[in-house]
Amino acid sequence: MTSRHLLTLVSGLALCGTAAAAPFNLVTNGSFEQGALGIGSFQGWQTTLGDSSTFVDSSGQTGTNYGQATDGKWAAYFGSTAADGGASIAQTLSTTAGQLYTLAFDLANDNGGFAVSNAFTAYLGGTPVYSVTNLGNQNFVHQQIAFQATSATTTLRFAAFNDQSYAELDNVSVVVSTPEPSTFVLLGTGLLGVVGTIRRSVR
Repeated sequence: MTSRHLLTLVSGLALCGTAAAAPFNLVTNGSFEQGALGIGSFQGWQTTLGDSSTFVDSSGQTGTNYGQATDGKWAAYFGSTAADGGASIAQTLSTTAGQLYTLAFDLANDNGGFAVSNAFTAYLGGTPVYSVTNLGNQNFVHQQIAFQATSATTTLRFAAFNDQSYAELDNVSVVVSTPEPSTFVLLGTGLLGVVGTIRRSVR
C-alpha cells in the first residue's frame, strides 16, 4: 500500500467522522419553523387536533425553559383535552429495513397551577416507544430512543392531551445511528497498526 493510498484511507475516515457530526434528519419540519410567510406551523405533519388548543406558537425566544423553543423560535403546544380526544401529529418517514436509527425530541410541560391531568406518547410504526401520564411541570427534557426499522417506511406519531394547560414539543429528529466516538478511536488504532506493519515490510 502506497502513502497515497494511506492518505485516501485516512481521508475517508475523517469524512466519516464529519458525517457523524451532522447526520441527516429524516423528519420534515421537526422544529415547526416552516410555514406560510415564514411563521411556524405543522407543515409536513398530518394532524388530528381535538380542538384549537393544540397549535404551533412562539415566545420569540430560544431556550430550554417552558414557553420557549429549543431549536429555532417555534414549538408545538398540545392543549387539546382528553374529553375532546386529545391531539396527534404524524408523518411517514423513508427508512431502510434492518437499519438502526435514533429518535430524539425535547418535551416540556405545564399544568397551569391546577391538578395534573395529561398524557404524552410517541409511537414508531404504531408501537409506543415513549409514554408518560400525569407529567408534572417541567422545562424541556431531551429524550432519545434507539430503534431498528422493519420496513421501507416508518410512521412517527406523537399523541397527547393536557386538561389544564400544555405539553410542549420541539426539536424532533430521526437520524441513522452512528458509531460511538470510541469506535473511531478503535479504527484509528487499527489504522496505525496497519501503517506500522507496512513500514516494517517495506524496510
